[in-house]
Amino acid sequence: MKRWTELLRPLVPVPARVWVAASRRALRDLRSGTWRMMATGAERFRAEAREWPAHVSVSQPLGHSAHVESKKHNLALAIRELQDVRVGPEELFSFWKLVGQPTKRRGFVPGRNLVQGRLEVSVGGGLCQLSGLTYLLALSSGLWVTERHAHSVDIYTEQTRFAPLGADATVAYGYKDLRFRNVIPFPIALRFELGTDTLTGSVCAPLPLEPCAVEFSIEEEADGRQVTTWVRRPGAMEPDCLGVSRYGKPAQAA
Repeated sequence: MKRWTELLRPLVPVPARVWVAASRRALRDLRSGTWRMMATGAERFRAEAREWPAHVSVSQPLGHSAHVESKKHNLALAIRELQDVRVGPEELFSFWKLVGQPTKRRGFVPGRNLVQGRLEVSVGGGLCQLSGLTYLLALSSGLWVTERHAHSVDIYTEQTRFAPLGADATVAYGYKDLRFRNVIPFPIALRFELGTDTLTGSVCAPLPLEPCAVEFSIEEEADGRQVTTWVRRPGAMEPDCLGVSRYGKPAQAA
């Protein structure tokens, strides 16, 4: 019963709507048995994963907005929770299960967030770059993404973009998560390095892991853009189509 109460009890007081959303999701995970398959980040498994080499790596610039220092602070806190987490075969990675609720009490600070197509400043802002990088790493490693949400608009220009359009993964505590299942027959772990101007993520494993080729094809539309995600697995003749994301036009580019 202790595990059940931990699933439903928020870490700190939160708005009622967030608590209700998080509780409903936890209940669904419990009833479906999904929670049993989630990677937990136990220290004994992290110690094992620290010895594994990196096989797939992606680096991205952090950008130079007015909130970049707050963003780096929030990224560092989240990376601490995700670093070297072991995800075994058929286990499920959940961004929020591992990172937890981003609150002031836990040390998170206000940063820039894209909320319903508008840029806002809120506690935990900037974490979407980490979730987006994790999404891209999952695709590149042949892991099966079970939940991912695209942003509603594309706020970047080709000069300010730090990741390919279509490689984003917005997360909102209690509502939108990033999840993937390890369909590889051996464990993997995520490792991140936060530099002065860059964020680097890697997928590490005890055995060789050949990366997949990931492509995003863009089609212009009257009110925005449509992006199709393609993944070509090692040895495959044709790429797999993983889905389509649609982005509206922003009022003003970032």
